[in-house]
Amino acid sequence: MKNAVIFLALSLIVLARVRPAFAQDYPDQFSKALQMVQNQMTELKELVAKQQGIITSQGKEIETLRLKVESQAKTNSIPPSPAKLPNPEASKPRTLSENLKRYLLEKPESLPQEKLPMEVGMGSARLGMLLQEWYTFDDHAHDTFRHRRMEFGVSGKLTDHFNWKFQIDPALVREDNTTRSILKDVYFSFDGIPHHEVRLGQYKVPITEEGFRNSGLIDTIERSFIGRTFGDKRDIGLMTLGSWKYVDYQVGVFNGDELNRFDSNDQKDLAARLVLKPFPDSPFLKGFQGGTNMYFRTTNGSADDKKRIGAEARYEYGPLALKAEYMQGQDGIVPANGWYTQAGYRFLPRWETVFRFEGFDPNERISENKEYDTTIGLNYFLVHPTTKLQLNYVHKDAQRNGTTDNQIVGAVQYAF
Repeated sequence: MKNAVIFLALSLIVLARVRPAFAQDYPDQFSKALQMVQNQMTELKELVAKQQGIITSQGKEIETLRLKVESQAKTNSIPPSPAKLPNPEASKPRTLSENLKRYLLEKPESLPQEKLPMEVGMGSARLGMLLQEWYTFDDHAHDTFRHRRMEFGVSGKLTDHFNWKFQIDPALVREDNTTRSILKDVYFSFDGIPHHEVRLGQYKVPITEEGFRNSGLIDTIERSFIGRTFGDKRDIGLMTLGSWKYVDYQVGVFNGDELNRFDSNDQKDLAARLVLKPFPDSPFLKGFQGGTNMYFRTTNGSADDKKRIGAEARYEYGPLALKAEYMQGQDGIVPANGWYTQAGYRFLPRWETVFRFEGFDPNERISENKEYDTTIGLNYFLVHPTTKLQLNYVHKDAQRNGTTDNQIVGAVQYAF
């Protein structure tokens, strides 16, 4: 259109200059040319007016859509995303030194605290996932790749205070005789009581700090002996969780038959955990917490008796993290115990080193039956704290058979 306007303007200028002589010598041809130019000018004006009408109409449609999006965002409590302007610096290729600085020294991104919900049939829902791929080199076992976890979950809200969650893990099923249920979490919860949440369904039993912790947030690739032997168990039951400034607690009753099973008797098992946070306002001690946990089932001294009692402590300050746990347990008439101490330190924004020393006695009635493990780990965070690369060296010293074992385990984890 711009070129057409220029052409017509030049044509008029030429006609204005040659008009006197041309009109005298060729009156008919001049009239026809002038009429043609006038017709083209009329068509051009009509075209411009039509385009202006289309632009005005499109502008109104865009404004209507904008108001509709803002209204829907307010209804769903989702803040509208601000317009992102292109950053010319971001499109420039990075040099090798810039990439090394970015991925080795700069602070990693952090996982958003709130996931954006999606609309479902009733209420809203959020997706979650945890993927872990391992490779293990072992002195006394086959070196192997492994799908450690492929957890996929959805949690949501029915109303302001009624919630739900389910989670599955297909990695629990293998193509051999170790098939297990893939169902991990499935429960309803109510959080309408201040500082409290009540859960009904299947979920983690609150035994040991490390066992109760989300699997994507543990400091080493694998949990400690007591964390995976006594803790990290799921069961079906009813549990109340409470949280205040100085104390947290969980207490519940369960079937006692663990993952996705009916109760095998009329008795119910009791589990409880209490955590004290005595210095919430201290700049140096607010990261300290200590507590105890217990699990109790009695069947009048039969082989089905199951008891657990333990203590935990954790301290975090800046890049430093210290933790320790002790656990005493008994299944039937067999008593067992275990403990660990652990230290972690973030020496660079993306890098963390971990050291753990632990002991475990699976049967206190047998002498020289303990095992002592030492773990040295290195974590590299892509997104803190859930997406990371991990490398662990584990030295095992087993008294019961007088052998030692060395493992090197590498892991890649992605979670949200």
